[in-house]
Amino acid sequence: MHDPAAGVVRLLPEEHLVRASIALRGLRPTVAELDAVRADPAQLEVLVHQYVQSPEFGLTIKDMWAEVLLLRNDTFLQLPALAELEGYNLNQIYQSTTNEPLELIARIVMDDRPFTDIVTSQSMYADDVVAKMYGVPYDFDSPEVWQETWWRDERPVAGILSSAQVWRRWESNGSNFHRGRANLIARELLCEDFDHRDILVAGGINIADEAAVAYAVRTQPACVGCHAALDPLAGYFWGYKQLIHRNFVGQSINAGCEWDWSNGAQPEFGPSYLYEYYCYPLQQYNVADEFLYAQWGLPEPSYYGTPAKDLAEVGQLIADDPRFSECQARQFFGYYAQIDPNLVPADTALALQADFEASGFDAKALAVQAVLHPSFTVLRSDDPAAPLPLHGGLHAIRPEQYARIVAQLTGYRWWAVADRQDCDAAGNNTVQVYGTQCWETIDLSDSDLYGFRAMAGGVDGQVVTRPIHTATPTKLLALEALASDAAGFVVSADFALPPAERRLLGLVEADTTDEAAIRAQLVALHAVVLGERAEAAGPEVDLSYALWATAFAAHADAPDAWRVALIGLLQDPRMLFY
Repeated sequence: MHDPAAGVVRLLPEEHLVRASIALRGLRPTVAELDAVRADPAQLEVLVHQYVQSPEFGLTIKDMWAEVLLLRNDTFLQLPALAELEGYNLNQIYQSTTNEPLELIARIVMDDRPFTDIVTSQSMYADDVVAKMYGVPYDFDSPEVWQETWWRDERPVAGILSSAQVWRRWESNGSNFHRGRANLIARELLCEDFDHRDILVAGGINIADEAAVAYAVRTQPACVGCHAALDPLAGYFWGYKQLIHRNFVGQSINAGCEWDWSNGAQPEFGPSYLYEYYCYPLQQYNVADEFLYAQWGLPEPSYYGTPAKDLAEVGQLIADDPRFSECQARQFFGYYAQIDPNLVPADTALALQADFEASGFDAKALAVQAVLHPSFTVLRSDDPAAPLPLHGGLHAIRPEQYARIVAQLTGYRWWAVADRQDCDAAGNNTVQVYGTQCWETIDLSDSDLYGFRAMAGGVDGQVVTRPIHTATPTKLLALEALASDAAGFVVSADFALPPAERRLLGLVEADTTDEAAIRAQLVALHAVVLGERAEAAGPEVDLSYALWATAFAAHADAPDAWRVALIGLLQDPRMLFY
């Protein structure tokens, strides 16, 4: 659709609906929804408002913030299934710990709470694994899996700033002195990445000498430019353990969870680094460590020069900081439009920020405004010789979205069983050491340790930290594997059911070979899978029928021909790019 005033070509209303639906829910719109928008483009906004009320929008919020905070890193060593966690497999431990902060964010959004609650909330959410791991209150007799509860230790409470898993993922090794944790806040909550500051640091500093580094960041002018703000922000994290490694926990449990003082040995890292603190329930925070920054001559904690007692006060300062609302406008639009949040045009970000603040920091309203914003509909410049607009072009399907769409259409989930040799029939560990790798059932589209998430264009949260929004060979091969498995599944499942109960193949039988019947079924598939109103004798169906007929000619097997035809439809460019 040509927009001469803006000098661009935009999506048609029904194409806009497809893009908005996939961005917000990871699902394609139904045939009825597409027909409604074709008949009346004003229905698009009505449907978008409905989409943000759906459970799938909550799942997408989790997908988004897992990507922002790089939390889904199953290649990272999981804490062991020992002691209180005996009987759980590592996939359960991974899913539970990863979802601890994501559940809070999703609940804040879906319950229509101000999005500032992500840094001010006094509560957290736990399932049985998280409750046992950290000793938080939990009703084990309740059917509710994720329960609102609270941290029982002395950590300052401030939404995700208090999250156990966020600070387990973002460790502080060596002489980093929690600066990486501070920069995470600056980068993802304020869009003020210290790493992107253009500063030239002179040589001559021995970075292997922790004391020399601590001195340099306070005295070298080039260093002070960043560290004058970064180090005071990092000072709020000294109460958290630098890291909680799986081996520490396993060794502590195997040692009986007690420190042997008989030889006069002292804890290596500080007063709270004792064996008993690495047993379940873990003690991740200790007030005795809050002032350890002073031992290195580092500055007192503050928030960009504003005094704050602890992370609870920092969370409130972040919520009140106009950089937070602008940054979240950038985060939401950047995720949906598939561009770096810092590259979102200033006019787009500021317009969304104003609406976001006016709504009382309503994340659903921000999401709606983001996908309805004119910038979201740009396809290309109207002049073929002009460069593609930064936020223009087709969007590439994310692995989480593709898996959800395939499940929506076929009922197939890409599940597999991993490392059964270390599991008994119930999925429990049979090798009772902290190195056991019992994962049991996993989703191959949402795993990197055993699956294909990064290969399909996603992130692994550790090494691959940016999604791929182009058509790489590995991405297409990974999605082809899922499409092939799903097509075979739905063909077998459908032909085992009465026509009225089938998902996709309700107009043919396993022995149907009549061309008219085949074409009629293909018309229905084009509508359901691609949202396309095609004619039985039209060129679109001609291509699909040629694919079906070629496969049938090779094996004289109609179900196999349908499998091949469905593989083609599930890999149509309109399925992979939108």
